[in-house]
Amino acid sequence: MSQRCKISIRNGKREVSHLAVRIDQPQVELEDHLAILYLHGFGSSQSGKKANFFRLQAIRHGLTFCSFDFQGHGDSGGEMVDLTLSRDLEDVRRVHDVLRARGHRRIVVVGSSMGGLVGLWYSALNPAEMVAGIHVAPALSLEDGLARWAGEDGLIRWQKKGAIQVENELGTWDLGWDFMDDLLEFHDEKLMELYRTPCLLLQGQQDDRVDWARVQEFAAQCPYRDIEFHLYADGDHRLADRKERIWDLMVTFLRGRGLLNSQVF
Repeated sequence: MSQRCKISIRNGKREVSHLAVRIDQPQVELEDHLAILYLHGFGSSQSGKKANFFRLQAIRHGLTFCSFDFQGHGDSGGEMVDLTLSRDLEDVRRVHDVLRARGHRRIVVVGSSMGGLVGLWYSALNPAEMVAGIHVAPALSLEDGLARWAGEDGLIRWQKKGAIQVENELGTWDLGWDFMDDLLEFHDEKLMELYRTPCLLLQGQQDDRVDWARVQEFAAQCPYRDIEFHLYADGDHRLADRKERIWDLMVTFLRGRGLLNSQVF
């Protein structure tokens, strides 16, 4: 059963934005109160290839699967130019509230790229109900990567103009300087201090956007030890061609921590 709903974001009595949410539940839910919450990457949406594949697999195996479009993406409201990590975290909180109200007290966060970074931070800040995190190429040290991409002169122009144009295979957008300012509150070192959720990190060594060594470093140096890191030497940023293998690793990881019924999976 698939349900689509809209979460209204209001300023007083006026709606200023909204989130487009999709919740898919199997006819027979085999894992009580457990739900997968999928967080897409920058410029993507909840209808991307990995999201659709994981959704189908989850339903087939009796798991609830929830996805949504971050503000500025897909069918949600808001503008990309106003994107910040703080806004993304608030978007996750709103969707989490809906899942909690529906009785889902155990959440497995699955994130891709920007969504992986958001998922790591949301788990670190809200550990009680986040029972596991599974992230593909989480965008750690994002501020450093953006600074290298823009260059010294580009950073100056970005700050003066208040926005810069960014582009990937999915489109072209204006990204506000507030995005960089906001990232200063989210250092990797602070994340490592706070993080306490079992986690599986999957990374391609040929990734041209996320530094695979930084993701490996996070797994190795985080004081919390229940973190697994898998590196694909020939893998790219999206790892869309590894969907089946990633799903198998997800199931093994969750089953090993007693989150899935081993007789079913």
